[in-house]
Amino acid sequence: MEAIKVNVSKQMDGYTFCILPSIRNKIKSWNPNFRPAKIISVDYEIKSGFEEYIGKFENWIYPVLLGIDDPKDLKEKVNEIQFVDSQTDKLLHSIIVEA
Repeated sequence: MEAIKVNVSKQMDGYTFCILPSIRNKIKSWNPNFRPAKIISVDYEIKSGFEEYIGKFENWIYPVLLGIDDPKDLKEKVNEIQFVDSQTDKLLHSIIVEA
């Protein structure tokens, strides 16, 4: 798989991050210990505070969303994680998966 697409939606009080059911099933097939989430919601204030003190939020949210302990667990399976606006399909952020 070349890339995993994470859909990002703006809500009234924050953002939601989700992956398609087919991607969740694919991830589960790679390792039965992987437990991908259906959706993660994050308040605007939490995201902005996190980024102010720790760094880019997407770098921390995708392992939780994909249900993996270590991004290296994706080695040889995925090259990139793409965060895409679910309404416009515009690429918002991209992470190259390091092997």
